[in-house]
Amino acid sequence: MQIKSKALIAGAIIALIALTTMQGYLTFNTFDLRKKSFAVESRTKIGGIVSTSYVDSLSWYYRMDFVKKIPDYKTGKITKDELLLELENAAKARNVKFLDYYNQGKSHFDLDERVLFKKEASTIQLIDKNGNTEDLLIENKDEPIFLLGTDFINDDGLLINNWNWTFDEDFINSDQELENIVIKYRASLYMKILDWDKIILKQLLLLFFIAFLLFVFVITLVTYSIRNLFKIKRISDIKTDFINNITHELKTPLATLSIATKTLTNKFAKDNKEIAQDSIDTINRQNKRLQNLIDQVVDNSLGYNDIDLNSESVILSEFITEVCNDFALTTPSNIQFLRSIEKTKIEVSIDKFYLSTAIINILNNAIKFEGTVIKLTYSTIDNWHRITIKDNGIGISKTNKKLIFDKFFRVSEKNTHDYKGLGLGLYYCNQIVKAHHGIIDVVSKLNEGSTFYIKIPIDHGKENFIS
Repeated sequence: MQIKSKALIAGAIIALIALTTMQGYLTFNTFDLRKKSFAVESRTKIGGIVSTSYVDSLSWYYRMDFVKKIPDYKTGKITKDELLLELENAAKARNVKFLDYYNQGKSHFDLDERVLFKKEASTIQLIDKNGNTEDLLIENKDEPIFLLGTDFINDDGLLINNWNWTFDEDFINSDQELENIVIKYRASLYMKILDWDKIILKQLLLLFFIAFLLFVFVITLVTYSIRNLFKIKRISDIKTDFINNITHELKTPLATLSIATKTLTNKFAKDNKEIAQDSIDTINRQNKRLQNLIDQVVDNSLGYNDIDLNSESVILSEFITEVCNDFALTTPSNIQFLRSIEKTKIEVSIDKFYLSTAIINILNNAIKFEGTVIKLTYSTIDNWHRITIKDNGIGISKTNKKLIFDKFFRVSEKNTHDYKGLGLGLYYCNQIVKAHHGIIDVVSKLNEGSTFYIKIPIDHGKENFIS
């Protein structure tokens, strides 16, 4: 059973880890796919805005302004830097209109406000009639010229497309000859999405929330199942132990009864009245022992709701003194029994038999578990009668402390039981105290002894302290 339980738990944990890994992978994959899908959607919408005759006309005007300045450059009237600056200024002059148009297009195409666009010139070449090429702007080497949109660093954006344009221009050179020049122009289109991750997270928030709830549900289910498995195993072990224990307790009287019965049926015993009477006495004693054992199991298994209290009003300090006196008479000589009982005249309604049984059970347990010094203290505090029983015995481990008030539980170490009992004593004490509307608790450490607390509520109508 233990091996199977460990295998099931290990399997459940491995399955949970695998499920978590798979869910994490699928979640990341979904996030990544949604980012790519959002980028494609945004690029398509941007294409719908900028691929219009209006934007083409704006681009045409600043390009033609630039082309008209090329003859001045070729004849030495302006420098290359001045020529490129002319292109930049011409585009800047028309960018205000473009941005206004682009923002209107965002609303029309339902494009997110955080999606930015820019167009820049990346390559410009001049080719003369002899095929000689002059590079005014070299892609990935020279700083590109910003044209339209919102300027940002290219590394922060995504390349949408490259657009090429070729144009012929005639001009009069310095020799007063007509010359033709070919302009090759390349523009790059970029977009940048601000707070990209936040946008996608917002879109997938519901999906992630459902996935999280499912994940929590699975973890809760696995945890609950493992806890239930441990609980069922513990209950099974306790029941098996109880059956073995009660069987052991029954074997002795049954064996004695068997011997006594055989003696009675023996011919020799029939002729000897003394032997016959001894056998009958033995049978009666063992029968009584069996009955007491059965009564102990039945009575000590009662829940607090099943205990029928025969309550009477007593002064608790006097009652506890009587219980201690009776217990002291049976205490072994090697046990030091101390008491500190606050003298009061507070009356409380209790069942003397049941409450004394609970106190005696705890005192007997102190001796049973190797306590040599036992101290019982009674006092009233915060509207409670408090009975404290402290010993210097073997103590209780942290694990066992949570279970000692459970039915049939017995302290065990390494699957062995060194102390006799049916595992009903402290359970019975707990039920008796609950039947009196009280509280029982224990403070203990292994090898450092135990302290049990019984608290019974005070009946305020009968308070009368002795001064």
